[in-house]
Amino acid sequence: MSRAVAIEMKADAFRTVCQLAYAVPNFFAAEVPVQRFNQKENDDVREKLNLTLDDFPAFFLFMDGAGEGIRYADAAQAANMIKWLRSRGISMPSIDTIDELDEVVLDFLNEPSTRHVDRARELEQKYRNDAKAPMYTKIMEKSLAQGTSYAADEVARVMKILEGKVHPQKRAELSDKLKVLKVFAKMEACDVFQCPAGYQKKFDAAGIIGSDEATCCKPPCVNTEGDEHDAQGHHCDYYDERTAPECGDWDTGAFRASRMCCACGGGHVRMPEAET
Repeated sequence: MSRAVAIEMKADAFRTVCQLAYAVPNFFAAEVPVQRFNQKENDDVREKLNLTLDDFPAFFLFMDGAGEGIRYADAAQAANMIKWLRSRGISMPSIDTIDELDEVVLDFLNEPSTRHVDRARELEQKYRNDAKAPMYTKIMEKSLAQGTSYAADEVARVMKILEGKVHPQKRAELSDKLKVLKVFAKMEACDVFQCPAGYQKKFDAAGIIGSDEATCCKPPCVNTEGDEHDAQGHHCDYYDERTAPECGDWDTGAFRASRMCCACGGGHVRMPEAET
């Protein structure tokens, strides 16, 4: 992996943290740019934190009463960064499900009772900045009223809705609900599902509820653009999970992303040979 790609991945993780931090009271996420040339703006900050240019991007937490910032030194992935912040008392929403409430769900599945519902309701307050927290209580109450099959049935219903045209905000809410439902239904998400030999994981499958080949996997695909490129000079390898929304934007008379590029729905699909 090139340094440029690694930096962009870290920047993406920080952007995710910033988006989630918006709902957290008394917590502010900010970026301080440091100029390398010209007036070297904020270079004094770099020196104060004892950083070199190769250390960037670097992440620090500054808290009241603490003279020095606490540097984050783990992998620059949004989920890890959020767990680190929560371990230091910052009530960040989680990206995936909420571990403490997941444990209550396991107890509930072993012994469905209002006692576990009450415990989940208490934890709602602890995670009040996370929109997924109240979903646990509601699903428990529905399961008690409609039976243990409620979660699996609701997974199927929500997935059917998401197949259609849904407002982005509603889609985000339903996607969060699916994450919680998977805990109740004991269903694997695609990001942990093992695809059959010769198949590849769909690049947009992370977090999707499913435990089957059709939902999570795709056969190998080969880009077919040859020497052709789009109007920006990009070949098909430019298009991936981040740039797929640009598919078709830079087409030319000789380059058609939707026909030639696997990430855009084109390319040549090679079905793996069946084992004999």
